[in-house]
Amino acid sequence: MKTFKQMQLDNIKKNYKEHRGCLIKKYRSVFGKYVMVIDENGEKSKVYVGKCIYEDTKLGSILTIGEINRKLINIRPGICKNTDE
Repeated sequence: MKTFKQMQLDNIKKNYKEHRGCLIKKYRSVFGKYVMVIDENGEKSKVYVGKCIYEDTKLGSILTIGEINRKLINIRPGICKNTDE
């Protein structure tokens, strides 16, 4: 039987997504959330970020963004092969 923490970890691993690409657009939604759009080889992904990252990141930046349910978990400059590097 799995513990509660193991179930949470399994849920995080299942829902975690990583986007690697160029920042092509950033805007505020009608609900006041900050949104960044990443272009991954022609596929666009939206991620909700905080105000500080939104203001400090320039369009055209190459980013690796990890998210769960469109909410930012981690962000790194450049493109990495995987999350372990």
